[in-house]
Amino acid sequence: MNILVTGATGFIGKHLIPALRTNGHNVHILIRPGSDWRGLGVQHVVEFADDIDHLISYFEENEIEGIIHLASLYVAEHQPNQIKDIVLSNIYLGTALLEAGKTAGINWFLNIGTIWQNYNVPDQSDEYNPVNLYAASKQAFMTMAKYYTETSSLRFCTLKLCDTYGPDDTRKKIFALFERISKTGEELDMSPGYQRLDIVHVDDVVAGIIKLAGMLSKNEKVRPEYVISSGRQLSLRELARLYEQQNGAKLRINWGKRPYRNREVMTPYKGVVLEGWEPKILLKEKEC
Repeated sequence: MNILVTGATGFIGKHLIPALRTNGHNVHILIRPGSDWRGLGVQHVVEFADDIDHLISYFEENEIEGIIHLASLYVAEHQPNQIKDIVLSNIYLGTALLEAGKTAGINWFLNIGTIWQNYNVPDQSDEYNPVNLYAASKQAFMTMAKYYTETSSLRFCTLKLCDTYGPDDTRKKIFALFERISKTGEELDMSPGYQRLDIVHVDDVVAGIIKLAGMLSKNEKVRPEYVISSGRQLSLRELARLYEQQNGAKLRINWGKRPYRNREVMTPYKGVVLEGWEPKILLKEKEC
């Protein structure tokens, strides 16, 4: 298939691109002006500089069949001056893609969401309650997509992710923090640490994305949304102990020196897991 991927230069995107190519797909990537996409091994690149007509022409000329939309701007606790960028990245960009896709006759659109769109709601309910403005913007985009699915044959589905980890992760995630302080010996002030996390290896995430893309392309029946889940929930303290045990390290963490964030997720949402998918990689030594 001819597939367009956004967010290709991000952590998940860099793992997804080679997996798609291995599966025989012809991968195109959409980048923003100035993005460094060298090293991804792709030949087909389209730059989005706020020109939807150009996107339409590109989709038509390259016979793009589906879109995997990874690109987003994540901000845990936003500042007022970040609102515009959040809206442009998480709502406008996706809506521009939908507009171009509808006009060009794209068959399907796989959107990547977050379980933070379902804060403190009953499991498997699909009930919306955003943790923060980032999650609200992800939900707003799904609402925008409803118009396009109602007025065209475009198939749209959202795959919601929990926390992810894996090799070559440059994000400031928890394992990166653990690795840093284990090497430097510095102390780290943290919350009390009883919030629980659901963490999935990036290879399992990629497998889920490819599976759902295949379901959409084959016109198989799908729900409006699914989640990817490890099936395990570990507290932050448990993750720290696991890291120490499996890496022979000592973490100097001052538990309780910082308060929980506003609307801290204490127990991750459990949605409907993607049918026919299950995690293959368990959290273990060498992967922490």
